Formats: sequence, structure tokens, C-alpha cells
Amino acid sequence: MSSEGVQISIIDDKYNSVIKRRELKLEIVSKSTPSRDSLRKILADFFKVPIECLFVISCITSFGTNTSICRVHIYNDAEYGKKIEPKHIQLRNLPREERKKLMSK
Repeated sequence: MSSEGVQISIIDDKYNSVIKRRELKLEIVSKSTPSRDSLRKILADFFKVPIECLFVISCITSFGTNTSICRVHIYNDAEYGKKIEPKHIQLRNLPREERKKLMSK
């Protein structure tokens, strides 16, 4: 599947019933490594979920390739996701301007 010139392949898709979240491992192929913010928007559109419910946990690109392996968590409720995900993951998923504002406080 592709979205905005980005190819998305699902490697692993599990539902964690204890934490009530969908845990995905994805292969993302694009011209360059997308930022977490843009990746979050692309994936929210791809999975048809609100962006607040989706958290990019990690995104690793091997040197010299255009392929990234990403781990993503999708929650049914955004507030529940904010309670579960660590603060540093929540900060990483914010747009750069918002992150700078929160970090300067």
C-alpha cells in the first residue's frame, strides 16, 4: 500500500488486550526518512484513526537505504494512550514547534 509516495507494508500486527492497543511493526519505503510528525500523519490517514491515538515508538533506517522499520502503537482512546505511553515518546510525537514550547517551560 502507498500513501503520498510512501510505501507501507505491515510486518507484524498484534492486539494487546491487556493494554488495549494495537501494536504494529511496519516497513516504510520512501525517498528519504520521514519525520515522526509527517510519518504520524501518513499512518493516521493510512489506518483511518485520529492522529492523537497513534504513537510512533521507533523508526530505524539502515545506512544507505530508503527503507525504515517502524514500531507504532494505536489506541482506541487518545487519553488512555497518553496515560500509558512514556512522556518522552509523547514529546517525540509532537510537532517540532510544540515540543520546543514545552521544553522551554
